[in-house]
Amino acid sequence: MSVSTLSPVPPRTSNAVPRQSRPLIWAFTSDHTGDNAQALALAEELGLPFEVKSLFYTWRKRLPGNDGRASLFSLDPPSLEQIAPPWPDLVIMVGPRSQPIGRYVRKASGGRTRLVLIGRPRAPAGEFDLIFDSRQYLLPDAPNVRLLPLLMSRYGAGLEPTDQERATLAAFPRPRLLLMIGGPIRYWDVSPRHIARIVQQLLKRAATLGGSLIVAGSPRTPPKVLDRVRKELGPVPNACLIEDMPRFQVLLEDADELFPTADSVCMISESVITGKPVGIIPPERTLRGRIVLGPESRMAWNPCRDLRRFWRFLLDERLAGSIDEPVRGKAANPVTAAAEQVRELLRDRNSMNASSLSMRVSGD
Repeated sequence: MSVSTLSPVPPRTSNAVPRQSRPLIWAFTSDHTGDNAQALALAEELGLPFEVKSLFYTWRKRLPGNDGRASLFSLDPPSLEQIAPPWPDLVIMVGPRSQPIGRYVRKASGGRTRLVLIGRPRAPAGEFDLIFDSRQYLLPDAPNVRLLPLLMSRYGAGLEPTDQERATLAAFPRPRLLLMIGGPIRYWDVSPRHIARIVQQLLKRAATLGGSLIVAGSPRTPPKVLDRVRKELGPVPNACLIEDMPRFQVLLEDADELFPTADSVCMISESVITGKPVGIIPPERTLRGRIVLGPESRMAWNPCRDLRRFWRFLLDERLAGSIDEPVRGKAANPVTAAAEQVRELLRDRNSMNASSLSMRVSGD
C-alpha cells in the first residue's frame, strides 16, 4: 500500500465568458506540488478559461544568473514546444524557474502579456505586473507587491467521503487529531527521531482527550520517517498511519485538530483556512540552516528564505498555536482577494486596448 499524498485535484476551467471576449490565460506548472497548487488555485478562482503549461527544465537551470533572464534557455524540448503564439493576455507563474519564461513571453508579445508572479522575484519587481507571496521571504517594497497572510489554496470544504472512507474514520473516536508530515527542505530537516517525539506527544494528547491520532505522509516524506511512525504507533489503539485512504482532503475536513509539520507553508495555510484548531510542528534546523539563518534577530534583514518569519506571524496573529495549545484562527483563503486584483489587472489592460483602438480609428 502507498502512503496518502497531498495530490492536487485536476485543474478546472470555466466557459462562462464568450470565446470572442475572454482573455487567453496561461498557468505555468512544474514538478513542485505545492507551487502548482497555488498557481492553479489562482487560475481557477478567476472563473475564466485557462491553459496549463507543464514546464520542465534541463541542467541549464542551475547556471548562474539564469533566473534573471528573459529566456527559454533552461526549458527541455517538450516544454519548449508549448511556448508559442498566440501569446496570452496573462501568465500566472510560481517559483524562480518560470520567471525567465514568463518574461520571454511578455517580450515576444510586444509587451502586451501581463505577468502575475507567486513567490519572490528574481528580477526587478517592475518586470512583473503583480507579485504575491507570504512572509517567508523579504519582499521588495513596491506598489505591485502583495504580502499574503497565507498561501493561496485550492482547499474547498464539502468533499463527500465515500462509504469506505466513512467506515474507516468511524473506527476512531473523536476528537480526531491529524498529524501531517512533510519532509526535509533547505535549512530544515524532518528526521525519524524528531517525528517519533512528536508522535508520542500527540498520542498522549489524544489519550488525555479520549480521542485518536491519525497520521498522513506527503510525497516529500522519507520512507525511513514513515517506518519510524509505524514503529511508534505499533499496537497502540485509536491510532494509525493512513496508507491508501481516506483521501487527504477528506482527512482534513474530518479532523478536529490539525498538526502540520512547519516545513510545508502550503500544509499550514490549508490547515488555518479550515478554521479548525492548528498546532504548528517546527522541524529541526540543519547545520547549514543554523549557520546561514542564524538567530531570530537576523530575520529582519537576512535575505534568505526563513520559514520562522511565517511561523512568527501566525503565532503573533493567533492564527495557529502549538502541539499543547492549538489555536483556531480566523483567516479567509487569500486566493479570493488575489483573484479580484488579477481581474482588475485584466480590466485595466482591456481598457488600454480599447483606448488604443479608438485612437487608431480616430486617426484614420
